[in-house]
Amino acid sequence: MAPQPDASDARPAPLLKVLEPEINPDEPWADDELYRKMTADRLTEVVSEQEAPFVISLDGRWGTGKTFLLKRWRQDLENQGWRALYYNAWEDDFSYDPLLAIIGQLSEHFNDGTFKAIVEGVVNAALAILTKQLTGTAIKLEDLQAQTWLTNYQEQQEEKRKVREELGRLAADVREETGQPLIFIIDELDRCRPTFAIELLERVKHIFDVPNIVFVFGINRSELMKSLESVYGKIDAGTYLRRFFDLEFALAETDALSFCKYLVNRYGLNRYWYWKGYPADRLGIDFDVATTLPLLLGGMGLSLRDMDYCVRLVALAIVSNRNRAAVDPGLLAALVAVKICNPDLYLQFAEGIARGADVINYINDRIDERKGSKKGYPLHDEYGLDRIESAIYCTDDQRVVLSQLRLLADGLALDRPEFLSRQHQHLNENLDRLSEISNLVHEYTRAPTRFGLDLSQATSLINLYG
Repeated sequence: MAPQPDASDARPAPLLKVLEPEINPDEPWADDELYRKMTADRLTEVVSEQEAPFVISLDGRWGTGKTFLLKRWRQDLENQGWRALYYNAWEDDFSYDPLLAIIGQLSEHFNDGTFKAIVEGVVNAALAILTKQLTGTAIKLEDLQAQTWLTNYQEQQEEKRKVREELGRLAADVREETGQPLIFIIDELDRCRPTFAIELLERVKHIFDVPNIVFVFGINRSELMKSLESVYGKIDAGTYLRRFFDLEFALAETDALSFCKYLVNRYGLNRYWYWKGYPADRLGIDFDVATTLPLLLGGMGLSLRDMDYCVRLVALAIVSNRNRAAVDPGLLAALVAVKICNPDLYLQFAEGIARGADVINYINDRIDERKGSKKGYPLHDEYGLDRIESAIYCTDDQRVVLSQLRLLADGLALDRPEFLSRQHQHLNENLDRLSEISNLVHEYTRAPTRFGLDLSQATSLINLYG
């Protein structure tokens, strides 16, 4: 039976899913772990005192903090006396027409005070366009005459002119009140139905192109281009998009190490430490999840989405086992990362075909590639990564691994070199590190279950949840 955790070891459980944090209205950037305020300040400089109609795209991949930035930027602008709206387009892509959603946002934002009457004029003018679309498009074949088409066209143009006129009045009054343009932020456009996304862009371009209004679109440009291609086929989607935007802003890629540390803290893994007395009291080595998982996952170059998935799965495994058998978080994270990056190797290792050394070689190869592309990237924390590598060895044939390490220490030739990774086959050149690895493997072989180094248990958890 697996030993139970020490009763005095009262560790809070990691979180499995995290709600989006509330914005502090007084200090909107108080939780800015990814330093997005710098980008927001640059955006403010760009749009400040802008008078001509202006449309900006803010391009960022998933996990780069785009929505975090836009929501807090809106609050920051409001705190400075601006008028700014935030609209998640994905929440409304079921709507018949994006115009209805945009007008609805304006109506909700300006629902009292001096602007209410002006916005009602905008709403009424826009509803005339929508009503025409819903009721006035069915034309009998015998009515298809030039005059009929001309009349319909003229009516639509007049309705559009009225909307633009009312919007112009609203924007001018906002300018007079604040000294700044009205900022309308539209987020998550790339997640919308392709037709809705395209129609929304068209509406902004042809109806909302009025002075003193700045639109800022939060997009994943590559995903939005795919949406365009799904509707129009093989087109130059990049050129097509540029016709909608006056300025394209690229959000700087989040540093992988910082992002993973943010995830570890966000999911509560920073509150998790290893079973009391193992290995800290015995080996003088304390495993710090908050330090080592970012080094491992960031070092391997996982995408931000994959990092989030990996950290959540580790949290789930710990919660599932915290009152039963131990689960080694380093081993679990390493195996999840390998499964994501190289599913064939993961499957071979889980089935006993591949050796632990093969897994360690693969991880180190990925880290070495990353070091080459990220000069000065702080990848190797000896305690943390040595510990993970030792844990991987101990899910293999520990006795053979130990015998090979002893041969190295004695300066003798290896008789089963396939059980040691390429880097560890040369540890006789670094006796201190050889001693650390040997001590770790030796300690783990004495009580692998105590340390959560049961490969079948780890892979069962991964396969169950992942």
